[in-house]
Amino acid sequence: MSYVRDNGLERARRRRERRSLAILTLCALLVIGSVVFAATFMSQPSKPKAGECPSGTTTSLPPQATFPVNVYNAGGPKGAAGDAADALRTYEFNVGTVSNDPYKKKISSVGEIRFGPGGAQNAKKYVEPRVPGAKLVQDGRDGAGVDVVVGPQFPTLEKAAEKPSASPSCS
Repeated sequence: MSYVRDNGLERARRRRERRSLAILTLCALLVIGSVVFAATFMSQPSKPKAGECPSGTTTSLPPQATFPVNVYNAGGPKGAAGDAADALRTYEFNVGTVSNDPYKKKISSVGEIRFGPGGAQNAKKYVEPRVPGAKLVQDGRDGAGVDVVVGPQFPTLEKAAEKPSASPSCS
């Protein structure tokens, strides 16, 4: 019976082979991950550069910008009309006067949306969805203007996440 002496060199060689295989596998996975990341990054649609127009962009202003919206405080906390006006501006409303209620009326509810015959559609279609719970009140004014009157129960209006951009250079 012959004994082969193991001086540890064979075990060290196998350990180096396994370590080399693990390092090569790790490097291969990093290369594959980098390629996948680069491919997903390159496949995302690019944002238009300054002066360029993305397809589908229109130059016409949204309907909200074509009629004036005045915001008045009639019993809400101090600054409530200004806060409401700021929120409405983010939706491209053409905010005019921001002040206390010219009728000196004290409202105890959410508030009112006042409009004349010419502004009825604007009030119902564009303003009322942004001011939940406000009472629609038709008055005798001329024109398409709408007044938003803030009461003490007026909700905090959400601001638009991002303003739509209407660039005059696009056609």
